Amino acid sequence: MRYFIMLLLSLSLTSGAYAQRFIRETRNTFTSFGAKITKVVLPSNTLPDMVLRDAVNKGWRISPFEFCSIEEYEKLKNDTSYFFLMRVDGKYKKDLEAKIEYLTLIQGGPEVKRGTYSNKNIINLPIQESEDVSGANLHLIPIYIDIIQNHIYKIQKDVSLAFKGSSFYADRVSEVKGRNLLIASEYLSYTPAETEIQDLFRGNAQLVSEDEIEDAVMNNKTNTVVTVLIKPRGNSRGSYCYKLLIGTDSHELLFYRRHRISLMLPAGFTKEDIRKISVPFQF
Repeated sequence: MRYFIMLLLSLSLTSGAYAQRFIRETRNTFTSFGAKITKVVLPSNTLPDMVLRDAVNKGWRISPFEFCSIEEYEKLKNDTSYFFLMRVDGKYKKDLEAKIEYLTLIQGGPEVKRGTYSNKNIINLPIQESEDVSGANLHLIPIYIDIIQNHIYKIQKDVSLAFKGSSFYADRVSEVKGRNLLIASEYLSYTPAETEIQDLFRGNAQLVSEDEIEDAVMNNKTNTVVTVLIKPRGNSRGSYCYKLLIGTDSHELLFYRRHRISLMLPAGFTKEDIRKISVPFQF
């Protein structure tokens, strides 16, 4: 499996003619996305690769696609005629080893970085802890296929979103109001007071089990949003966990945050996260 280092960049786009040219080229890249082949990299016949193959066969509609091996990817990865969809093990600079597996979309060709934009990391969605053999989160892959395609559609309408990547989804909680919100108690980093969730969400959220979250996802439960938690391998302190809100029927990503795990801040939705998500329900 391909490894990559996720870097937090704070550079800004160079102003002037060069910046305008880069933006124009980026817009053209995504406008022509449907005319290029997306290579779906399947290194093996393991369960995750089988699930990815099935999800693409059933749900990929934005461009022609072909499946390929890791060997073919290595030969074609510098070819700008292709985009590549693949599972990768990712790690941050401070990590000694990969902690989380992602589903990522990249563009072929030499890497181009400008500000927070990288054609090698157009969008990264955390699936599960690295080397997880249980497949507990594989039910997310079909939803991720739709999220990635919708991300491309959004960029085609507004190229500035290309430079935001997954951070664009950090705060869309206003769109949760009016839907049934299911919060897995196992996904909270704290124990809420007895009526806290009911009070914050005015009776429009339920504390449920992790299994009920999976059932809602698998059954595309209507008008429902669920919490998703992706923890790093070993649940190790200093590594990131990811917290998402996903529409089970709309396949929208409505909340996307992360934090470093520590003794004082374990993995899971924090009290601050829950209060932020509840704000639209207050009015």
